Amino acid sequence: MDKTKKEKQKYNIFQNTAYAFGNIWRSGQKILVFATAAKIPVNFALIVITLYMPKIILDSLELSNNIQQIIAIIAALLAGTMIFELIGNFVEGKVTIISSYRMWGYYKRHIYQKYIDTDYELLENPEFQNIKSRADMVCENADCPVMYMPRYFASIITSIFSFILFAGVISALNPLILILLSATVFINYFTVKSIRNYEHKIQGERIAVHRKIHYLTNMSTQFNHGKDIRLYKMASWFRKMSQIFMGDWHSVLKGVEYKNFKAALINFFMVLLRDGGAYIYLIYKAVAGEINAGDFVLYFAAIGQFAGWFSGLVDTWLNIHKASLQFCYLREFFEVENKTNRGKGIKIPADLKGLSIELKNVSYKYPAAEDYAVKNVNLKIAAGEKIAVVGLNGAGKTTLVKLICGMYAPAEGEVLLNGHKVSEYNIYDYYTLFAAVFQQFRFLPVSIAQNIAIVPKEQVDVKKLERCIELAGLTEKINGLTNGADTLLIKEINPDGTALSGGEQQKLMLARAIYKDAPVLILDEPTAALDPIAESEMYKKYNDIAKNKTSVFISHRLASTRFCDRIIMINDGEIAETGTHDELMKKGGKYAELFDIQSHYYKEGRDANE
Repeated sequence: MDKTKKEKQKYNIFQNTAYAFGNIWRSGQKILVFATAAKIPVNFALIVITLYMPKIILDSLELSNNIQQIIAIIAALLAGTMIFELIGNFVEGKVTIISSYRMWGYYKRHIYQKYIDTDYELLENPEFQNIKSRADMVCENADCPVMYMPRYFASIITSIFSFILFAGVISALNPLILILLSATVFINYFTVKSIRNYEHKIQGERIAVHRKIHYLTNMSTQFNHGKDIRLYKMASWFRKMSQIFMGDWHSVLKGVEYKNFKAALINFFMVLLRDGGAYIYLIYKAVAGEINAGDFVLYFAAIGQFAGWFSGLVDTWLNIHKASLQFCYLREFFEVENKTNRGKGIKIPADLKGLSIELKNVSYKYPAAEDYAVKNVNLKIAAGEKIAVVGLNGAGKTTLVKLICGMYAPAEGEVLLNGHKVSEYNIYDYYTLFAAVFQQFRFLPVSIAQNIAIVPKEQVDVKKLERCIELAGLTEKINGLTNGADTLLIKEINPDGTALSGGEQQKLMLARAIYKDAPVLILDEPTAALDPIAESEMYKKYNDIAKNKTSVFISHRLASTRFCDRIIMINDGEIAETGTHDELMKKGGKYAELFDIQSHYYKEGRDANE
C-alpha cells in the first residue's frame, strides 16, 4: 500500500463534533458543554469592546467638554472589559482546562478498557497494532486537538459573529478592502491546509517509526533486559539503532519542515500586501479629511483585528479538521469488532464431569503468514482425561492449546464444547473453564498471595492458598520471606518487594492455575525453568494437581509425558500420531524416533556425569 496515499475519513467534522459533545455529556463533564456555550457571548463581547473602545473615547474627547462624563465612559468600558475578562479566565481556567484534562483521562481509560476487552487474537495482528498506535498517539498527552474540540467549537461560533461585525465596519470604509483582506487570508489557508494534508499522508510512516522508537526505548530501559545488554555488549547496538530510527524520524519530518518554511514565506508576503495596501488607503482617507480620528482608529483596529482574526479562524478550522481526523482514529480503534461472543450465550454445563472438548477439521493461520500453524486437526478430549501434546519447538502445540482455550478462532473447522460451538457461549463464561500456565507471563505489583488468588487481599482463602503454594513447591521459598505470602512483587514499583527466580516465577504461575480450580488445566512447558529436582517433584504431584480435572500438558521433552493417559504428537501443525507412550514406542514412528534421540542425549549426560 502506498504510504503517502490519503486515507478517506469515515466520519466528517460535524459527525465528530457531535461525537465529542456526546462523550462529554456521557462522561459527566456536562459543565464543559455549558462553559462552551458561555464562552461565545463573553468572547464576542470582549471583541466588540476592544474594537469600539478607542473610537468611543476619542469621540467623547472630541464632542464633550465634561471631564466627569468622559471618565465615567472610560471607567465603564474598562469595568466591562475587566468583568468579561474575569468571566472568560474563570471559564477557561477553572472549567474548560480542568474538564479537558478529565476528558483526556476518560479517553485514556476507554483505550485501556477496549484493549483489555479486545480478542486476544487481534493483539497479535499488525493491522490492529497500527490502529491502536494511532489511538495511543492521539491521547499521548492532554494537550492535543481532540481535547480542545469544545474550545474550537466556541471559537468558530464567535468567529461567525465577529466576521459579521468586522465585515460591516470594513465595508463601510470600502468593500474592496474587505475583498483584499479575505483573498490574502484564503491564500494562507490553502497553504496551511496543504501542509496538514501532507502530514496526514505521511501519518503511516510516522506511526511505523514511532513504534520502532517506542519499542527500542522499552527494551533498553526494562529491568529484565538489563543483564543481557551488559553481558553481551548490546549497548552499541542500541545506540546504532537509536541513531537509525531517529534518522528515519527526522527524514519523515524533513518534508513537513520544508513545507512550513515555504508557507512562512508566502504568509510574509501576503501580510505585506494585505496590511500595507489597507493602511495606505486608510491614511489617504484620513489625510483627505474624509474620516475623523475616531473613525480612523476604528477602521485601523478593524483591519488589524480582521487579519489576525481571520488567521486565527483558519488555524481554528484546521485544528478542528485535525481533531476530526484524530476522532476518526479513536473511533476506528473503539469500533474494532471482536469475533468472540460477548453477549448472551448458552449456559456453561452445570455438570462439568461430563465436559468434553472436540476439534473438528481445525486449521489456523497467523496474520500475514504463508503457511498454516495448525492444519486439519481432529481431536476429542474427554472429561477427566490427561492429554500430553508433544512435538518439536514451533510444531504448533501452543497454537493448538490457544484454539482450545478460545484465544484464537479457527480459520477453518470448529471447536466444540459438549457439542456446541465455542461462539455459542459467552467468551468470558467459556474462559472460566480454563486455568493455564503459559510460557510467557507477567505479575502484578501486589503481594504474592494476590498474584496467586487474583482477588482483593481480604477475599483470599488462606487455607486454599497454602495448599496451592505447597502443590506448586513454593512453601520453603515463601516461608523464608519476612512477610511470607504478603510479600510484594515488582521491585521497580515496590522497592521493598522481592524478585523471584525464573523457576520460582513458573511455580507461582502454577499456584495461580491451581487456585483458580477450573475444570480444565493447561500446562504449557510448565517445567521449562525448573531444575531437575523441582521438575521431578512436579511430576510426582501432577496427579494431585490435576485431580478431577481435564488436563493438557504441553512439552517438547517426551520423557516427561508418561503419566498422561494419551499422547498427541504434533508435527508441522498436524497430528502425526496419537496413543499412550508404550503404544507409540511400539509403532516405531515419529514419536519413537524423537524419543530415542532425546533419550540418547539424556544417557550421554548421565554417562558424562558418572
